[in-house]
Amino acid sequence: MTNSALGVLNEIYVHSANVNNAMVMTIIGIYLHAVFVSFTLGFPLAILAWLITWYRTGDALFINYSKTLTMVWAVNFALGAVTGTIVEFGLLDIWPTSILLFSSSAFIPLLYEATIAFIGEAVLVVLFMVAIGRWRARYTLSVLITAWFLGSLSGYFIITANAWMNVPWGMGEIPHSLYPFLPTYGPDAANLTATLNLAALLLHYTVDGAGSLALTSVNFTSLVGTYFNNPWLPMINPDAIVTTLHTLLAAYAIGVGAVALAISIRYFRTHDDKYIKLLKPLLWILTIVLLVEPIVLGHFMGDDVVTYQPLKFTAFTALTGGSGIYGYEYYDPLEALFAYGNPYHPLYGFQYYMSQCRSLGNLTFGELYSKLDPGMLGYLGPLINVMLSQNCEAAVLSMEPLAPLVSAFYYTMIGAGILLAIASVLVLFTYLVRVPVLSTITDFINNEILSVLIGADNVMPFLASVMAVLSAIAATAGWAAREIGRQPWTVYGLITTNEVITGDAITPGFVAFVVAILLAIAIVGVLAMYYVATRPSLLDRIRGLVEVGGHE
Repeated sequence: MTNSALGVLNEIYVHSANVNNAMVMTIIGIYLHAVFVSFTLGFPLAILAWLITWYRTGDALFINYSKTLTMVWAVNFALGAVTGTIVEFGLLDIWPTSILLFSSSAFIPLLYEATIAFIGEAVLVVLFMVAIGRWRARYTLSVLITAWFLGSLSGYFIITANAWMNVPWGMGEIPHSLYPFLPTYGPDAANLTATLNLAALLLHYTVDGAGSLALTSVNFTSLVGTYFNNPWLPMINPDAIVTTLHTLLAAYAIGVGAVALAISIRYFRTHDDKYIKLLKPLLWILTIVLLVEPIVLGHFMGDDVVTYQPLKFTAFTALTGGSGIYGYEYYDPLEALFAYGNPYHPLYGFQYYMSQCRSLGNLTFGELYSKLDPGMLGYLGPLINVMLSQNCEAAVLSMEPLAPLVSAFYYTMIGAGILLAIASVLVLFTYLVRVPVLSTITDFINNEILSVLIGADNVMPFLASVMAVLSAIAATAGWAAREIGRQPWTVYGLITTNEVITGDAITPGFVAFVVAILLAIAIVGVLAMYYVATRPSLLDRIRGLVEVGGHE
């Protein structure tokens, strides 16, 4: 590859300083939002478990704690809305090319998220605060379950938009034409000429300094037009379905786990048996979720990566594949068994993808656009003599330095998932159901090993705490592996990260300012939730004040 071609492609595939700075605050913002969203989705399940127990037993302990957690849920819902707004503004302001997604593949999901799911959930959260402890069980539970369902539906719509960035379903053969190692992404719902004209504009402005400035071109609309013809296709993206189930269950585990952790900590401090009573209904949810999510859905998520994001899969195995991932192929019986169902199947290294790139021959961007739309030749600039194979190779090479980091997150997630499954089994067969042989084994581990180490009374809250902490670790590492593994692309195989970033300078000082605001929101949010969590009768007092005000 010539130095001039290498220089041009580096502008496209090697993160600019603006991208590196922007990523810091974007990552913190998204994770902060994800924490609040996870609590919003998990807390209703904890309330549901306690309310059902209250209806069955009549024990006031459960309704009292349900009311307290309802107040925490309401505060957390507000924090989720605040941080979600910040994230959305961040996407538009810091990554302005994202507007192309909002107006095409993400339009339908985000429209329904805003107009149906989010608004409906907000209304029902308030209605539930009115209903709990006053309305009949079937009405109260119906409101709670519907609010939880709409919150989950909101998650589905947002994750659908994100899934399209990982697997651009409906782009058909276009990504494969540019990067031959990629598969076909569903039916051909994209206008080839419009898509390549869009690519030319983004490339041109990226080489000039900022790809997002392409949207300011007065000729943008006439040159690109409609490039994606079926905005409904992202809704049936195979990756969206699997990712939604996987992510939602992870969120449920984090939300319910946070409640279980708080209850366990109170037990460790007081040794009051009421906390053990509160913990048991939560363990049912945690155990079921944590047995299904990492084992069943985790497997299907892995299949999606192998099928639709092969370069990411190679990066996943960097720590176990060693130097083999940088060759043509290598062998890893365990990964091959899970990926292909055959432990002897070779795994592909980066040189395999490079050889796939070379199958594009010597065709240059100039020759390609001469055939498709000669009017775009003027926008190619120095890219006009760059070969498509060189462009493909640059994409592969840009992934190599990130592979160890992606792999570290991937195996952290796998390790946490394995420990979660073990902890869930120990809880299930000792504390929730009795099954011959299995319960004998888990009883031995819990009562003869763990109880000796930490005390017999502490085993169950200890396991609950482990499940809570590991759920957060697994989810954090898994999402990092998913998003970092998508690099160098914002939309896999189509739009690079450098093509999306704003043209305005993202300085370290600005990043520090935004991060300080996000941290302030996090601290104030945690303090607010702690305040309401330690005021058991707060909901009744607020309802009393509202009623007095209404009568006056």
